[in-house]
Amino acid sequence: MASALINTTEELQNWFHQSGVSDPLHTCIGPLPLSKASLGRWSCNRPDERIHSNFPHPDCYRIAVMLAPLEARIWDAGSPIWGGMIAANRFRICPPGESGSWRRMSACDIVNIFIPITFVDQFAALRGDDKFNNSALSATSFTHDKQVLELVHQMLDARVIAGPLATQVCDSAMTILVSYLLEHYSRPQVQDESTGVAGLSGARLRKILAFMAEHLDAMTSNAQLAAICNMSEAHFSREFRRAMGLPPHQYMMKLRLEHACLALLQEDARIVDIAYDCGFNNASHFTRSFAAQFGMPPAQYRMQKRCAN
Repeated sequence: MASALINTTEELQNWFHQSGVSDPLHTCIGPLPLSKASLGRWSCNRPDERIHSNFPHPDCYRIAVMLAPLEARIWDAGSPIWGGMIAANRFRICPPGESGSWRRMSACDIVNIFIPITFVDQFAALRGDDKFNNSALSATSFTHDKQVLELVHQMLDARVIAGPLATQVCDSAMTILVSYLLEHYSRPQVQDESTGVAGLSGARLRKILAFMAEHLDAMTSNAQLAAICNMSEAHFSREFRRAMGLPPHQYMMKLRLEHACLALLQEDARIVDIAYDCGFNNASHFTRSFAAQFGMPPAQYRMQKRCAN
């Protein structure tokens, strides 16, 4: 591509092809007239275990949305950031300039949305946000958010919804999406010296993450976590989400399920015992939560992985 921005439909298609997508795109939208954002959707019914590198996008945020369960390995600058099953209807914010690579071990149905930094910064300024390392939105792990998914589906269905006005519908949905992401997934702000209100970062964040990792089997409330940080419960919850991209209870659930995955593969313990060790009150709750996250119940996950190995 001639520039880091996607300026034509052909450049959007080129990004997918250079990032390892060989199948035709089901949807190819943009650049949109107002936001200059672009959107592409592709699916494949077979795995591809080759390692592919994502083509750079330094002038855009990339929102990756999984519409179907996906088993994958993902690296950013050589460091692993995901390994295993990604449940359907999860999304991740990829920061500008992310130099990632990935391997896909299952079929997929993926949407990638490219939003120019300038468009995000425009709305961040309207909110009165201070710039933080020229990046207003936080990178996130794969997260379920009903509002984000509804807006993505509005864009995908824009021609059915509005016919000739489809691009206007997409631009409106993109404006709402950026406003929503800034409200709920913006980077943590540094302490305001005039008010003394601090965010959640550095040693304070490391302390709370270590506490959560060590107490997976306990029913820890947001109030208890906030007290460790000397914050009010509301302020703690808001700052934790800004720092980690997830509310505290969802992040704790993610840790518990990741620990359960390891236990299922490394131990011969009963599933009910693994459930209790990971902080679940009963096996049914554990099974439902595990299937929602990884696309299959724990017993099937254990059998499938052990057979594969």
